[in-house]
Amino acid sequence: MKTSPLKVFARTLGMWVMPLYVDAAQPVASTPRVAAPLGLLRLQDNGKPGDAAKLVETKFAVDALPASGLAGVSKAQKDNLDTLVLEAGKEWSRPLRGSGREVTFASFQVYGSQTTIIEIGGARLGLTAGPIQGSLQLMFDNSTAGSLAWKSLNVHVSTGKYSGKNFAALPTLTVALDPAADCWHLYSGSRLLADHLPLITAKRDNRQFTVKAGTEGAWVCGLVLADENPLFDDANFNGIDDVFERQKLGALLPANAAIPTRQQLAQDWKAAQRAKAPPALFVNRPMPDRG
Repeated sequence: MKTSPLKVFARTLGMWVMPLYVDAAQPVASTPRVAAPLGLLRLQDNGKPGDAAKLVETKFAVDALPASGLAGVSKAQKDNLDTLVLEAGKEWSRPLRGSGREVTFASFQVYGSQTTIIEIGGARLGLTAGPIQGSLQLMFDNSTAGSLAWKSLNVHVSTGKYSGKNFAALPTLTVALDPAADCWHLYSGSRLLADHLPLITAKRDNRQFTVKAGTEGAWVCGLVLADENPLFDDANFNGIDDVFERQKLGALLPANAAIPTRQQLAQDWKAAQRAKAPPALFVNRPMPDRG
C-alpha cells in the first residue's frame, strides 16, 4: 500500500511550507522506513544505534479519536486513515496525560481552515490569514491572560482542497507543557520551532487537548499523548535534546536552571538545527483532492 506524503517546512517568509514529500515506503540505506504514529522518532521500531531510546508503552497513548456523539463531529476514513471531521465552528476535546504541575506532551496532526484554534492546557495555537496568498499562518497566543494576543510563529502553510474544503495541512506538531516553569515549547516535525512561550494562567490546570474548527471546519488526523518527549531524550524536561546538551555543555542543565540559561541553550540548539537539518518524520497523511 502506498503511503501518504509529508509536507515539510522549506523556504520562508519565516518558514514557508512547500509541497515537498517524503514517502514512508522509500528505502533508506536498504532498510525500509516504517511510519510510526505521526512519525514520532521515539515510537519507531527500527531505531539505529545512538538513537533516542524508544518510549515504553506505558509512557504514551495513541488516541482513538472518538467522535463521542458530538453534533457536527464525525469519524471518517481519509486515504485509509482514521480522521476526525469537525464541521465549521465545532469543538472537540480529549484529556491530557498527567495532572497538576507535571510536564506532558501532545503531538498532533491537524488540517485547519482559517480561524481554527488548538488549545493544549495553557498553550494556544491558531490559524489566521497571512500575507501570502493561498496560505494560512500559524500563530500563538502570547498573552498570559488568554486575551488572544496573537503573535506570528513565522510559519506559512499553503492551503489545498480536502473534500472540497480549504485546509492548511499542518505538519506533525508537538507541544511540551512545563507548568512548573510556566512555559511551553513547540516542535514542528523534529525541529524546535519555539521555546519558553508563556502559559495562559487561567488554563494552566485545564488538562485538555481541544480543537475549535474554523470557518470551513477542521480534521484531526492523529493525536499522541505522552509523559516524555516523543522526539528526543530530555531527562531534565527543558525541551532540549540531551545529546545536543551534552555536546554543548558536557552535562545536562540542572532541572531548576534559570529560564534565561535554558533559553540561551534552546537558541543554540535551534541555530544548530538550521545549520544541519534534524531527522525527518515519516508519516502517513491524507492527500488533497485530485483534479
